Amino acid sequence: MSKITGTMYSYSFLCLRKLWFFYNNISMEHNSIDVQIGKLIDETSYNREKKHIMINDSINIDFIDDGVICEVKKSLAQKEMAVNQIKYYLYILKQKGINEPIGRLCVPDKKYNEEINLTNEDIIFIQHRIKLIEEIIDNEKVPECDLKSVCKKCSYYELCFI
Repeated sequence: MSKITGTMYSYSFLCLRKLWFFYNNISMEHNSIDVQIGKLIDETSYNREKKHIMINDSINIDFIDDGVICEVKKSLAQKEMAVNQIKYYLYILKQKGINEPIGRLCVPDKKYNEEINLTNEDIIFIQHRIKLIEEIIDNEKVPECDLKSVCKKCSYYELCFI
């Protein structure tokens, strides 16, 4: 199994092409306003917490609050992607022997917190998703463009469509 990072796992819900670019070190995000805003939120929120806990050199947990894995996002715009990323973190922790890990999605600007749990169905889904990700990243050819509503705000837009 390839080392699948939390970013790679979350990108698999947004765009398989973006996942492939990211894995192959083709980055366009240095110019992204959304990425810069996300970094600012990361730097200015939850300052009392120990941040960026790296597990297995693959997942980077934003912070842990009383044993709960917390992931900070700038908005709820990609909530499904964020929830799935947290579930992937919980899956990795469960694989490492942590019983019943719990996660939390945090959106500081909205004062939003949602508890995330890992079910047996989630575990099966994650295992299938890992296989899909491995197929994408092991392929030498970039996946085809799939125009979605989020594409126009994506840092890879010009690479894909212009």
